[in-house]
Amino acid sequence: MTTAPEPRSRRLASAAWRIALALLPLGAGLAILSALLPAAPDPSAPTTLVLRIAAGLVISAVTLMVIALLVHRADGGRLGDAGVTSIRSGWRLALWGAVIWIAPAAATFGVLALLGAPLRIVVSGPELAGTVGLLLLAVLITEALPEEAVFRGYVAAVLGTVLRGWGVIVVQALLFTLFAAVLRQNAHPADLSLFFTMGIGFGYLRMITGSIWMPIGFHTAFQTGAQLVLSHGAVDFEGGTGAAMLALGIVPFSVAAILVSTAGVPRIVHPGTAAR
Repeated sequence: MTTAPEPRSRRLASAAWRIALALLPLGAGLAILSALLPAAPDPSAPTTLVLRIAAGLVISAVTLMVIALLVHRADGGRLGDAGVTSIRSGWRLALWGAVIWIAPAAATFGVLALLGAPLRIVVSGPELAGTVGLLLLAVLITEALPEEAVFRGYVAAVLGTVLRGWGVIVVQALLFTLFAAVLRQNAHPADLSLFFTMGIGFGYLRMITGSIWMPIGFHTAFQTGAQLVLSHGAVDFEGGTGAAMLALGIVPFSVAAILVSTAGVPRIVHPGTAAR
């Protein structure tokens, strides 16, 4: 005797409520953080960055706990099924994700410097190192880890029960864009296109590796670099915003897409993914 397949409408409803529950702690945490820590006069201040890190620890812990409960209780699976694989195997993917953003971004800033738009360090070496270190931790713990665990992790896994392939990538990217628009209360087309592009790129990295760690690395490097150049006073870029976004976003994302699509992921980084 065979069991009749579950109606599609019921599967969609089940996916919707599970996605909503996964989004709840992340959305609430970031909204509370924005209310408690409005735009600071000096975003590079150690106190501000430490507070972001402390808040991020709470947001990430609660978000991961909710995802773990949903995976085990609602889905009857394991965290690895949602792309939340072990850090013991994931750190190489995270590092590689960061490298494929850093290398083309640095090269582009180098070319822009030759063209008369240099990126200058305006603080001492120790102060720069402290700012970059704290900012990187703040971005990783408050943004990259929980956002990737939710959207490229659990949301993508749930969407995989009703969609396939690029359908999963596109829908999770749309949800990521909508989430950012609601949270920021900003529907500017340029901002929406940036978040949608991020969602597509990070979703593709998740699809080919089966893990959230490579998107975490790329996400952390991108947001750390973007915030450092555009929001913090430790560096000064003599080009305009358009040139900055060329170096921070357009070139690194394009190079990463071409590299990963043509060459895959090196076996030394992720033995389970064959080079293309």
